[in-house]
Amino acid sequence: MATVRRSQHDLSTTQHAAFVAAVNKLHGTAVAAPAYRAFVQVHADAMSMAGMSWGVHTMPGMGVIGRNFLSWHRRFLWQFEQRLQAIDPTVAVPYWDWIADPDLPGFLSDPALLASWSVSRTWDPSQMPVAADVDVALSRPTFSTFQRKLELGVHVDVHVAVGGTMNSTSSPSDPVFWLHHANIDRLWAQWQTAHPTAKVPHSTTVLQPSPLLGVKVATQLDIATLGYSYS
Repeated sequence: MATVRRSQHDLSTTQHAAFVAAVNKLHGTAVAAPAYRAFVQVHADAMSMAGMSWGVHTMPGMGVIGRNFLSWHRRFLWQFEQRLQAIDPTVAVPYWDWIADPDLPGFLSDPALLASWSVSRTWDPSQMPVAADVDVALSRPTFSTFQRKLELGVHVDVHVAVGGTMNSTSSPSDPVFWLHHANIDRLWAQWQTAHPTAKVPHSTTVLQPSPLLGVKVATQLDIATLGYSYS
């Protein structure tokens, strides 16, 4: 059955609890691989000196361009969702539409829950993107210009606005990371629908590291083939 990713705002209390429960079951030293900490480490590695060749994030001060930013995070998110579904097949990663609903997702903001995950935040809503920022990115006619605007614009803005753990190399430690990137992926899917003939550079590049990613960019371009959609 295909997975439908829904807005976190539209999920029931039961669905919120199921997502949190699945996340919690990935923590701990006795958890089968890949545990939650493995996903956090992969993201940290992608932002390390060794991982710069993967082309995951744009780091202007180091001359690194995130040429695989969207495809890498699409695969990364998909793998995490698959891991959650191995625990609870009913769970899908919801998305946080921070334009329609700019407040932090309440079900992931309980102080006791954040403390249990060792997550810190320095929430500053003044840093959040606005609709015009998204429109600028979506108006870009080529993949490379769209990806750059999305990554260095609204994507970074949300990480900075949430702050704390989210504004670090270990940002996936905060589960709101997954909801944020589901929305980034949703916007890419929306842009793809509007630009069906757009070419994606580096389509033969194999996303690193293997085996967690280990697939070519070209295999990540169709969410229907990957078995999910957005509502």
